Amino acid sequence: MAEKSKNGWLTLIIVTLSVFTIVIDKTFLNVAIYTLIRDLSTTIQTIQAIIAIYSLVMASLMLFGGKLQDVFGRKKTFLMGASIYGAGTIVAALSINSIMLLLGWSILEGVGAALMMPATTSIISGTYGGEKRAFALGIISSMASGAGTIGPIIGGFLTTYYSWRYAFALELVIIIAILLFSKEIDVFPPVIKWREIDVLGAINSSLGIFLLVVGVLLLNNPSSWNTAILSIIIGIFLLIIFYFTQKRRIEWNKMPLLDITLFKDHSFTLGNITRLIMNFTIGGVTFVIPVFLQGVIGTNPLVTGLTLIPMSIGIFTMSFTAGKVSTRMQPRYILSIGFLASLAGSIYLSLIFSPSTTVMDMIPGVLFLGIGMGIVFPHSANIIFAAARRDQQSDASGILNTGINLGSSLGTAVLGVILILGSFGTLGGGSMYDLPAGSSYGNNNQRLFEKVSAVNMPIIKGTGVTEDHQKTNAMKDAFNVVTLMLIIGLICSMLIPIKPTKHEEHCVTTHI
Repeated sequence: MAEKSKNGWLTLIIVTLSVFTIVIDKTFLNVAIYTLIRDLSTTIQTIQAIIAIYSLVMASLMLFGGKLQDVFGRKKTFLMGASIYGAGTIVAALSINSIMLLLGWSILEGVGAALMMPATTSIISGTYGGEKRAFALGIISSMASGAGTIGPIIGGFLTTYYSWRYAFALELVIIIAILLFSKEIDVFPPVIKWREIDVLGAINSSLGIFLLVVGVLLLNNPSSWNTAILSIIIGIFLLIIFYFTQKRRIEWNKMPLLDITLFKDHSFTLGNITRLIMNFTIGGVTFVIPVFLQGVIGTNPLVTGLTLIPMSIGIFTMSFTAGKVSTRMQPRYILSIGFLASLAGSIYLSLIFSPSTTVMDMIPGVLFLGIGMGIVFPHSANIIFAAARRDQQSDASGILNTGINLGSSLGTAVLGVILILGSFGTLGGGSMYDLPAGSSYGNNNQRLFEKVSAVNMPIIKGTGVTEDHQKTNAMKDAFNVVTLMLIIGLICSMLIPIKPTKHEEHCVTTHI
């Protein structure tokens, strides 16, 4: 392990900037859904697919990206990812249609992020040791939470007053800074040969995950249901094949793409399920709430972003309690409290949606969702890594990150399908983009308080009462699904085995 004391914290700054960029990239476009529909002359189905595919590409390639750093070296893989990501920001910023946005944002940036993310943790672990390493990893986690908090605000502000394209330009500036100062990152030599990678396993896992989520996305059009079901079945079949081929490689003492023996530990498996469910929730909620706000209430992107802030604040605030609470309380009880908090928020939101719902009506539910997420996210990660041996930490990280992005992608896909089938599917080409008086998007001189006051105007122009009721019913259905998923998560959390906490171990040691 290299101790990077001679370069101080510059490596940490570079890596932290990459994490900030990737996390913020997953949140800022959700508040610009209707602007994208108008500017790119497309439909809500297409924008839903673009948002879902961004997380899907990361989920599909995260395991493979983690192995590539062992072949090319951590630094080289990280910089390859940053270069591809930078190219994606250019294509996305210059997009003239949805195909360009899909290529730039969903595919190129998704591939770049899949290469960068696994390398960030390993670079920090290899550069710093002891207390410095713990501090550096804590900074990265805090930055990720902070980016999720301000992402909707930045995206909403730029979209409302300038253009969503500026958000990609901002990311490009950060990527250029990362590349310019990358010489300060230590060079970590490769540890395996290319031929040692399980390429067939990588193809099976990537294609299986991809077909599974694409199949769900295709459900938004009844005419493609047969294709959708076939895609889902093939995806699940490929993932089953992947599991058994990895098991066979381990039995034959060959290097697997993934150490699937980790799943023998019930704490590890249940911890990943709870984390996936909570990411399903956040991925779906951050898609459907902006759609409702802009499609029924008629808010602009900035107000939409501000509406999501209580959830981000809940996540950011509660994540700081992880260290203190985890030493005194059983992990499964902590996770259960988190799921109960999010359940309260989900049930509340499912009850209050109507054509006359305002932003202020939604705040309590959004806040409780965030509080629950803020409790579950750090504690589920602790459970996952505590269940893995030291030599399994990289595989545990790969499974965790894959689950995070798969959950987010499935949440966007599943809840999006519910909304689209529930009458939001008529939105397209800007035809439903009329907003209430006082909520103009293009007027840069419009004052913020004037825009906020517009959120109390309940119905967008050109929609009938019946259609608005159909849309609010679709929102209720979406949150009923969220509630069901959270109940499953609550049950899983209660099944996590009880183990002595650090406080209990200390008391026993002291007594002895």
